[in-house]
Amino acid sequence: MNKKVVIGSRESKLAVLQSQMVRDYIVCKHPETDVEILTMKTTGDKILDRTLDKIGGKGLFVKELDRALLEGRSQLSVHSLKDMPMEISEELPILAFSRREDARDVLVLPEGCYTLDPSKPIGCSSLRRKLQLKEIYPDMNVKSIRGNLQTRLEKLDNGDYAGLVLAAAGLKRLGLEKRISRYFDTEEMVPAAGQGILAVQGRKGLDYEYLEGYDDLQAHQAAAAERAFVKYLNGGCTSPVAAYGEIKDGQLKLTGLYYEEETGHYLKGYKTGNPSDAEELGTSLAKELQERCKVEYKESGLQEDNKKEPGKVWLVGAGPGDVGLFTMKGAQVLEQADVVVYDSLVGQGILTRIPASAKLINVGKRAGHHTMSQEKINQVLAEEAKKGNKVVRLKGGDPFLFGRGGEELELLTKEGIPYEIVPGVTSPISVPAYNGIPVTHRDFCSSVHVITGHKRKGMEYDIDFGALVHTKGTLVFLMGITAMEDICNGLMKAGMEPDMPAAVLSKGTTAGQKRVVATVGTLKAAADQAKIQTPAIIVVGKVCTLADDFAWYEKLPLAGWKILVTRPKENISRTAALLREKGAEVLELPSISIIPLEDQSRLYQAFSHIRSYDWLVFTSPAGVEVFFRQMEKKKIDLRSLGNAKIAVIGEGTKKKFLERSGFHAFCL
Repeated sequence: MNKKVVIGSRESKLAVLQSQMVRDYIVCKHPETDVEILTMKTTGDKILDRTLDKIGGKGLFVKELDRALLEGRSQLSVHSLKDMPMEISEELPILAFSRREDARDVLVLPEGCYTLDPSKPIGCSSLRRKLQLKEIYPDMNVKSIRGNLQTRLEKLDNGDYAGLVLAAAGLKRLGLEKRISRYFDTEEMVPAAGQGILAVQGRKGLDYEYLEGYDDLQAHQAAAAERAFVKYLNGGCTSPVAAYGEIKDGQLKLTGLYYEEETGHYLKGYKTGNPSDAEELGTSLAKELQERCKVEYKESGLQEDNKKEPGKVWLVGAGPGDVGLFTMKGAQVLEQADVVVYDSLVGQGILTRIPASAKLINVGKRAGHHTMSQEKINQVLAEEAKKGNKVVRLKGGDPFLFGRGGEELELLTKEGIPYEIVPGVTSPISVPAYNGIPVTHRDFCSSVHVITGHKRKGMEYDIDFGALVHTKGTLVFLMGITAMEDICNGLMKAGMEPDMPAAVLSKGTTAGQKRVVATVGTLKAAADQAKIQTPAIIVVGKVCTLADDFAWYEKLPLAGWKILVTRPKENISRTAALLREKGAEVLELPSISIIPLEDQSRLYQAFSHIRSYDWLVFTSPAGVEVFFRQMEKKKIDLRSLGNAKIAVIGEGTKKKFLERSGFHAFCL
């Protein structure tokens, strides 16, 4: 067995780290082995001004490493499998595949940003990503970006791009997972074949006993299927062909993306089979998609040349009002919306997050006033989706809890319109929680029941009050304020004691939150005296007695305050978060935009005699950023500032200066 092993690696930080992972495995299993890493710059690393399809494809990242293997300067090479060509020399076989890291693509935003800036492009490095991004962000410009991961992130944070699409695996391996703003599902953004897997390559005829146990069977089988798919289609960097295999319950599911360059037509599909038949599965799916693509394009060409694909509807629960209770998935979906159909119960903080480009349709309902009938709402959703739009039906609370989400789905299903459900935080749980009322408690009850207090005009209640009383659980009535007296009387007639604790909770989780705790017999009078307004819920049960002891939200220093924040978009989130921590309801309305001057001649003039200044004073983080960005542009040495004292105004400016220069400054 070899006592010394040399691993060839690209010189990027990520590539070296991946080689170190293989080295650590070898040393752990065979401590007596001396393992070195030989770094080198490949042709693909040197040419950064053109896309890969223009300079020769993925093979450019392995040529120098292959040469080192053949010449005996190294015994192993470690590659990201997605960077390897489909044709592998018999002299240089792939010896093992690592266990797969997260295979998904992700969106990375500039530091301090939480939404995409439509005025800037999204950067990505492959035609595969570019093609699929057009589906996900149809209104965004997509621009090619090259360089190692750190270089790309630097370009992003310098303001050149609105966001980057990168592989999750690389970010996670480098400890940069916190930079990830959104994960793309493997079906909406099919990964490159082999993404997330490391390939260990060697030279034919050498003894590789020290790698025993490194090869991961599931990764090996998935990679075999993915590469067979791409190989059959002659795909690579010159064509956005992609594949992803996953083994579940003993079956290998392969998802593929096929693109036909001649027509520009493409489609996705999947096929399931035995993992032991991985290569056959990959080839079979490739053949199917290739044939389907030809047929579908031909058919569509005979009918409508420019037929637009149908859109999609998302039923999204907005929660009870507090923007902090809006789910991450809901926010992601809302960010991409072309059309937003929203209710009056949706919190104002959430409404401010609707993209400026989206069409807004208010279908809100209040007691005695309906902007639009339910039947008409159903039709609007279908009509907007048929136009090819991404339609978000934004509903207060949860779409399926008295939200008529099921009724809206009936027409969508009938019309064959695709849809998704994004559940929301529901008010029967969250509003009592914000008022210090646990809806369940071992000492008081063992169940909770949610009932609609709304009844159709002219109709009697179909509520079995006797059954509710018999449960001895907590009762939560939604939409029951106008019928409060009927509800309380119904409970007492069914045998509930008049002194049973009860509460009415108005505008829960917002700055207008108000609580009245009484009994079933006195609740209506107490609510009238307090002038309780809708939206409100009624809670009946012994747990209501805990409200005064457990109340927490109203004790926050800014509880009851509604604050409008007008700071620039890039700075607003931090300010809003600090205010929300103190209990304020925050509305985000960025009314200020800070952009560099197009004419920087005065700054360049100052640069020409920068060494003569005694003091430099920075008044804002934006000023610091522009100053250093222009210094870099003009290739001015940082040491030229050595003669001057530096002063900054504000802690934010101080932090930004330290970040950009590495020096501390006087804070005024």
